[in-house]
Amino acid sequence: MTIIGYDFYGPQFFRSPGGVVKDMYYGELKNGQYDQLEIRERTDVPTDSVKVGWNTDTRAIFEFTSDLEGGNITNGGLEIVSFLIRRRRADELTTYTLDKIPFVNNSQIEYVDKTQPNANLIYSIVPLAENAIDGKAVSVQAESDFVGWWIVDKATGNTLGFDQAIDDLGEVETELEQGRSVIETFSKYPTIYYSEKEYHTFTLEAALIPEELERSGYSYEKIKTQFISNHKPFLVKSDNGRLFVCDISNPTFKTPQNTWHGYDYATLSLEFTEIGTYEDYMNGVL
Repeated sequence: MTIIGYDFYGPQFFRSPGGVVKDMYYGELKNGQYDQLEIRERTDVPTDSVKVGWNTDTRAIFEFTSDLEGGNITNGGLEIVSFLIRRRRADELTTYTLDKIPFVNNSQIEYVDKTQPNANLIYSIVPLAENAIDGKAVSVQAESDFVGWWIVDKATGNTLGFDQAIDDLGEVETELEQGRSVIETFSKYPTIYYSEKEYHTFTLEAALIPEELERSGYSYEKIKTQFISNHKPFLVKSDNGRLFVCDISNPTFKTPQNTWHGYDYATLSLEFTEIGTYEDYMNGVL
């Protein structure tokens, strides 16, 4: 029989009568003897009875020998061993591999991306064969729209939000530091030279509201352990779409002099110095 796209075009190799059926979304084989069922994406494939094996557009091959081959690996139905989760902006071609997840039969994959900017994004799940060859990706488009500034540790998944304030939310001022040298000369004007050095510095401040049964001092100690004392690069992302990879330093922690349950808040301030690119951080260079 021949099925092209979602349409059934009748029998090709059987004597039973049949006709064209349009827009078929479900099919069932029964009361017969079947050798193999092959599902492909292309519609210009041969309609003879010769088995052609796996192709780049193969979706599944059912052998009916107590097993089946499924998925789409480009070089011959190899076993799928893992999945790659990738992401790119809808208006760009640069793709980042977010994670590699081992394949477990009949298991559901849940993945939370904490490194995303505010943008229209395309996420792809790519099967990976035992010989490390990529299969055909399955993609979905999503829109990110978070609020505030956030510190993200890609390795651990820890996050810290600067999205709360006791009074005014305030403003964030980023300063671009440049390698600029002014040389005084004997002429009327100085000579100015620029180097490649160029990085941003800024300060973030936010209110910390302790979780139930906690105190603000305990919250600060957790933040100190996760983001301040280990001195490694962190991703800093803002709701306006800007992304920085920064070193974090000079924390200040301010609380009321007298606190009690229900009145135990704090204001945390951190200084940030840009030390690398988002591309290098996502690709594991930093």
